[in-house]
Amino acid sequence: MISSQEVSRGIYGAWLLARFDAKGIFLFENTVEAFWRSFWAAGVALPAYGILLVLRNAGTDIGVAPITAFLIHSIAYVMGWIAFPFAMLYVSRMFDREQWYCRYIAAYNWAVVLQLTLMLLISSIVATGLFSPALGSVITVVTVVAILAYQGFIPSPVDHDLWAQSRCPIDMIFHGLSMSLFQASQQ
Repeated sequence: MISSQEVSRGIYGAWLLARFDAKGIFLFENTVEAFWRSFWAAGVALPAYGILLVLRNAGTDIGVAPITAFLIHSIAYVMGWIAFPFAMLYVSRMFDREQWYCRYIAAYNWAVVLQLTLMLLISSIVATGLFSPALGSVITVVTVVAILAYQGFIPSPVDHDLWAQSRCPIDMIFHGLSMSLFQASQQ
């Protein structure tokens, strides 16, 4: 079980990172234990995810039985929490950043709690009909872009090598490839 203090620290660290405050990364331990404990964020975020699904699918014919839809969304939720960390393990190894992997995933997992909460807030406001459908779509797109910028910032302060402070995993890949090509050309 995870303590309420650790949940608070994870959410606060994610909040600091959302404000583009690099000090937030230091609220996440760079240990295997912290890595595994950060997956409790999936349980913290689950109610927001469930409500978000209900809001997004209200009045929509989904074409399958409710239990089937529940199982599909449940599997998608679990896979979403597993696939990204799994992929990033290989990316971090490929670019010699494995020493920071646990801290990065811990920060990323707690950041998902804030991301889902923000999407729930925006979707709830849009669902009230307060805005026209077109404006609601624009607000949603702006929110998604802000979340992508946030996700891109998370790797920045993880390692302290100025050249490796990428803004997103794609930058990590580009940096790694360019450094590999540079090193190969020097031999």
